[in-house]
Amino acid sequence: MSDIAQVKRAQKFLELHHDPKLLILPNIWDAMGARLLQHLGFPAVATASAAVAYSLGYDDGEKITFDEMLGTIRRVASSVDVPVTADIERGYADTPADLARNVRDVIRAGAIGLNIEDSFEEGGELRSIDDQCKRLATVREAADAEGVPLVINARTDVFLSNVSAPQSAKLEQVIARATAYLDAGGDCVYPILVGDIETLSAIRAAIDAPINVYASLKTAPMRELEAAGVSRLSLGPGLIKAAMSTMKGVAKNLQGYGSYDSFTNGVITNDEILEFVDRDKMSGS
Repeated sequence: MSDIAQVKRAQKFLELHHDPKLLILPNIWDAMGARLLQHLGFPAVATASAAVAYSLGYDDGEKITFDEMLGTIRRVASSVDVPVTADIERGYADTPADLARNVRDVIRAGAIGLNIEDSFEEGGELRSIDDQCKRLATVREAADAEGVPLVINARTDVFLSNVSAPQSAKLEQVIARATAYLDAGGDCVYPILVGDIETLSAIRAAIDAPINVYASLKTAPMRELEAAGVSRLSLGPGLIKAAMSTMKGVAKNLQGYGSYDSFTNGVITNDEILEFVDRDKMSGS
């Protein structure tokens, strides 16, 4: 069962979704990233399934084992004091029993929130609304059994799906799914790839509930999102791609016998790292 501190972190995380201030989550993949964000003052930390997978040498889409994903969630959650929400893709489970078990394991690993998707695979067929609602209800029941008011970010892949349909039809489908998912136990709706103010405002007016937006080149500026009532912004694999871009640049510079400036001048120092690295926690589970 949960402890009081974990319950309080879950309650705090849900409160952040109802604050007028946009909750910004630069998703991470390891304990050091989590410690850095906490040190910078971010009120919560989120993992990204793609970032975790990439960091372990796999593609996204549940290509790594659930145990590997769970190990990362555990290390991240044990490394910080702020709330941690985990991206568990489709739940790594087909049956309600397996889904419930995985949710319990995520909570016992220290997470107080999770993302769960409604497609069978990235860009592919969507589950029926009834099927996904049953899965969300299973998640909620498992969390209740653990005594944690888990914050469920119900992702819908309507705009990510390869199915061809008019924008208006997709918007109707998002609203229908969002309404049903909230009734089934969701706390926040995540219509991935929706980033324009007009569409987000229509969704917000229809459901009057927290909305998560994915940051991309097509996403409205953060202040406009906040003014429109969007609750949460996540980067998905954006942060690890930025980090890998820097690493790639340094490596190519070395291949060309370039200078050492790219990894010595203006970079974070050992002393700065030691300001947020908790060596006891980082060497833990």
